[in-house]
Amino acid sequence: MQDSTRYWRPKILEAYVAREFLKLTGLSLVTFVSLFVIVDFFEKIDRLVRAHLGLGDLLEYSLLKIPFAVGQVLPAAVLLGIMLTFGLMSRSQETLAVRTSGLDILQLVRPVMVLTGYVVAVMLALNLFLIPWSQGRLNSFWQSEVDKKPPRNLHTMEHFWYKGDQAIYSILIFRKDIQTMEGVKIYLFDRQFQLVQIIAAARAHFQGTHWHFTQGQIQTLGAGGILSGEKFQERDIVLTERPADFADLEKKVTEMDITELYRYVARLERDGYKSTPYRVDLYSRLSLSLTPLIMVILGLALALRHNRAHLTSIVALGMGLMFCYWLFFGFCASFGQAGRLPPVLAVIFPHLVFGGLALGLLRQVSR
Repeated sequence: MQDSTRYWRPKILEAYVAREFLKLTGLSLVTFVSLFVIVDFFEKIDRLVRAHLGLGDLLEYSLLKIPFAVGQVLPAAVLLGIMLTFGLMSRSQETLAVRTSGLDILQLVRPVMVLTGYVVAVMLALNLFLIPWSQGRLNSFWQSEVDKKPPRNLHTMEHFWYKGDQAIYSILIFRKDIQTMEGVKIYLFDRQFQLVQIIAAARAHFQGTHWHFTQGQIQTLGAGGILSGEKFQERDIVLTERPADFADLEKKVTEMDITELYRYVARLERDGYKSTPYRVDLYSRLSLSLTPLIMVILGLALALRHNRAHLTSIVALGMGLMFCYWLFFGFCASFGQAGRLPPVLAVIFPHLVFGGLALGLLRQVSR
């Protein structure tokens, strides 16, 4: 009977802690997100009103802000939730009762760590996919509904150069809606970056796997630098570049999901451009997903260090340390973007420092 009591007692307490943690973290998250969206809304209300937006448009704008807001405040909400959960238990001497009953106080942490694992997964989904998607939709909304410009997918891009895979493009007009280049000239190079061919055409339309050129000319540089030319009315030519490569020129890095950003970095490196800042951004999205875990360990250490907690002091100290963490992360990321630190180390080092600090404080907890 005594063994059965010892088995059920931690389970009941763990369920109680998990429920309180979820409740307080949820309330903190809703509060922070609401404040974030409201402040942003009133900062831009003049532009929104002048654009004569309806209630539905204003609601859409606010909803598109929520994923970014959640990604920004979720670590703070988790930190505040864990500090309030165990801080309130400590203030009401519930943690003291747990200790005097012979239970290890850190046993109650297990459900919190499981829930934090789900939070990390949510952060990962936000950083890798949902936030870039919402940022892209938000920018398109602002451009079309507030600035009253045509939607991006109807834009034409004019007079630009593009460096591709062993090719340099000069394009007069690129129409994204019909995947057509006009006034195009393509300089093709070999692996030693020696010019081997020039393709010029009035128009090139993408057809599934190849480009269909019309009214053009091909000039080939032969042995001894002899240039031979051939005119054509229509010709199908297979090129590495696709319409999406040109369309992405207008796409901001913040709007790219993890796969798009990875392809963008790979393309920059393939074409010989510096990709370090973008690689740091790529790794940061993965690394920042672990922030809630570090904040939970830090919050536990602060809330459980003393039998009698001063809740205001704990919250102030916790928020102060989180602010220092963000400053330090930004500092390390800047060094990584400048090439002073390897990209992986730049985004991992802040976790190592503050994770080590949190674990060190947690080891001092009286059990």
